[in-house]
Amino acid sequence: MGKTFFKELREIKEFYLTDEQRGRLKTMRAVRSALHITGWVLRGMFYKLSPFRRLMLVIGVLLLMNISIDINKEGRSVHSDTALLGGAALVLILILELKDKLLAHDELEAGRRIQESLMPERTPKFDGWSIWLFTRSANEVCGDLVDFLRLDDHRFGVAIADVSGKGLRAALLTAKLQATIRALAFSEPSDGGLGSLISRINAIFHRDSPSNMFASLLYAECSGGEVRIVNAGHLPALVLSNSAVEEMEKGEPALGLAREIQYTERVVQMKNGDLCVLYSDGVTEARNEQGEFFGKERLMKFLLRTPLGQSSSGVPSQVGVSLVAEVDRFIGNASPADDLSLILVKRE
Repeated sequence: MGKTFFKELREIKEFYLTDEQRGRLKTMRAVRSALHITGWVLRGMFYKLSPFRRLMLVIGVLLLMNISIDINKEGRSVHSDTALLGGAALVLILILELKDKLLAHDELEAGRRIQESLMPERTPKFDGWSIWLFTRSANEVCGDLVDFLRLDDHRFGVAIADVSGKGLRAALLTAKLQATIRALAFSEPSDGGLGSLISRINAIFHRDSPSNMFASLLYAECSGGEVRIVNAGHLPALVLSNSAVEEMEKGEPALGLAREIQYTERVVQMKNGDLCVLYSDGVTEARNEQGEFFGKERLMKFLLRTPLGQSSSGVPSQVGVSLVAEVDRFIGNASPADDLSLILVKRE
């Protein structure tokens, strides 16, 4: 119960307080800090209400203050209709706010179900490869994308992307980006190069997205023992081979930052037992209750001490599940700061 209470308090501070206010709290003593937090939260709550509900709140509080004054003047308990009216006004605000929350929750839940229906299976089968895909939203809907494309009998593609922002806006752009990738990846000539494919995807994303929105994307096609990768502003892929982890190059800017961007295709040869790890910043930027980040160093150390890192044995799904559990242990009772996504591809 105590942990839940303090977790709720942290979430209230995260929601109602600005970065500037949270910075000012660090210079205050405990009592002064508590008073400021209370005032800022009440003010933030008041201004998040609609004008009508603000008026109802003011009326309800004034009516409740009126009965309190009567009690203090008379020195005895009295009954007044103003207290009932004040309480009724506050209850009405709560009912209206709960109604809005439930309606929004139902809409987001429907969106989440649609997102899940668009997700590929978690462990798609492809000869010569073991594949595991995972994504988990920090909120009701997800701004991350993981996808698997069976391009032909000898070639498949995987994509991991992270649309800027959170919530429904990011989720809608994620769905559109997935549709664009699927449409162009199957129609693009295989000899055209992946750089050309991602440039076309970028041009469409730039054209159809708000000017302040962008998306990182890491797209890879696997065939034989060859992995061709294009990185558009995403965290570089990691290749685990012979108990060593190699980080690939960073690549070009994210999608949507400019209309015309030339992307470079990079190739890595994977031997039997090698593992390629694609991940979102929900892994490395996961924070615990002390504000520490999980970080790339912890990720590297985890990969090196897994059975897969010590020999050619192991299954990507086992490594992935263990990695997610490791991140969850690290953050403890802290709320997830971002969506978490992983794609693990092992050459058999």
